[in-house]
Amino acid sequence: MTMRAGLWTGLPDLDSAEHRYQVVACDADVDTLIRLLARPECNDGSLDHFGRDLTSDGEPDHNVVLAVRGAWGYMYYVDNRFMGWPRGSEDAPYVNEKYTDFPPGTGVPLDLYRQLLIEFMVSGERPTGVDWYCEADLFHSWRDQQMSLRATENH
Repeated sequence: MTMRAGLWTGLPDLDSAEHRYQVVACDADVDTLIRLLARPECNDGSLDHFGRDLTSDGEPDHNVVLAVRGAWGYMYYVDNRFMGWPRGSEDAPYVNEKYTDFPPGTGVPLDLYRQLLIEFMVSGERPTGVDWYCEADLFHSWRDQQMSLRATENH
């Protein structure tokens, strides 16, 4: 199956930010996507799987947001039945940029991240290679952590 990755650089300044598309159709394309996401100037990315249904408005019926920070890959998955993050490593730090929000512990090692992306590319469904946090499971605790982290970072 084929996916389209959209990659953002230059955020949060929308006037100078760029959004570029990358076709992802094989394992080598997944490797390229991970390399592009890992660049320091890359904020985040999204995936649209071409094998999935579209909404009545012609939009994808899912939303997959991606980021790579150091040794960690991050994914936020949304469809009509689920929204949340992989249960990652306790050592994975939070990612909190203006348009990207991943709680601590939701990043996975890059080799597992690669496997999850390939599984999504092949199946078009939320990867089963990890357990998942439902957004409702983490929402309030993550918001409390964010407030605490922002207070610490601003001092």
